[in-house]
Amino acid sequence: MRLAPEGWRIALAVALIASAAGCRESSLPEAGDDAARLYVERCGACHVAYNPRSMTAAMWTVQVDAMEPRMAQAGRPLSERERRAILDYLTRNAGG
Repeated sequence: MRLAPEGWRIALAVALIASAAGCRESSLPEAGDDAARLYVERCGACHVAYNPRSMTAAMWTVQVDAMEPRMAQAGRPLSERERRAILDYLTRNAGG
């Protein structure tokens, strides 16, 4: 999926806002849950695993969509099961 210029601006803004909201794994909601561990393992491999409350559910959807091509380029594509589990976790725990 290619993002239109507007989509990239939104993804960039989301990333900048979230950059100040990073957290340690132990401070994540549902820290012991398989989905939380998967999020930290896959997304936290390249950068801080941001607290899901740092963005709204809609913002997380944009962010995951924007990161998928980068993960694939790095040779670490998300499977559909991983994508769904991570996005469900992020949106379930998203901020308002």
